[in-house]
Amino acid sequence: MLADPHCHTLSSDGMVTPAELVEAALKAHLDLIAVTDHDTMDSVQQAKEHGASAGIAVVAGQEITTAWPAQTHIVGWFLDKPVKRGMSLVDTVDAIHDQGALAIVPHPFMPVYFGSIQPGMLKRLIERHPVDGIEIMFTVPIGARRRKQLEAFYAGNRDRLGAAVGGSDSHFGGYDLGKVVTEYDGDFRSAIQNRKTVPQHGRDGGGVPVAMALRQQWRSLVELPVKRLRGEL
Repeated sequence: MLADPHCHTLSSDGMVTPAELVEAALKAHLDLIAVTDHDTMDSVQQAKEHGASAGIAVVAGQEITTAWPAQTHIVGWFLDKPVKRGMSLVDTVDAIHDQGALAIVPHPFMPVYFGSIQPGMLKRLIERHPVDGIEIMFTVPIGARRRKQLEAFYAGNRDRLGAAVGGSDSHFGGYDLGKVVTEYDGDFRSAIQNRKTVPQHGRDGGGVPVAMALRQQWRSLVELPVKRLRGEL
């Protein structure tokens, strides 16, 4: 079974509707996707409905922005309701677990201050609260040195980091969905909890049109922050 458990739609800074996301999952021969829009779950129900018709399992998720200034991202899977943004890392993980959901660390150790958790931050987090999984493979390039650092960090803290997973962080549907996937057997949630997952590279996909890529950057860097400031998420 193949999952791409990190996907975005027009509800945040993705460029596809829930229906288009599910259609892309079909074409990529995936068995499961997780809708993980930034600070909202508005597309989850529609994606679930389209997924049920298409035979694609859809996990209810959210990519949550934590407190200023780092605004590190944490992903929740199998959520019943949205998690409030702007809390500390620890409180965010607590809020996910309070729902009986799974807390996942996305795209760690990126060479940026915002959004991506750094080694010291992650060490402090898991000393207090273990997480359920961490993306070991993802599409954002982090460089050979940071890749080795991530692999070593996971090897040394596997018991508190949970399952190793992979996700494309898809924002463009058919253009990037399934580029990085998580292989699993049987039930996805059980595979995560039992650490029986294998992150791996998926299909090559096609290049994103320049106009679409620029539009997505505008949505991500301008429209989404404005929505946060206005309290629209």
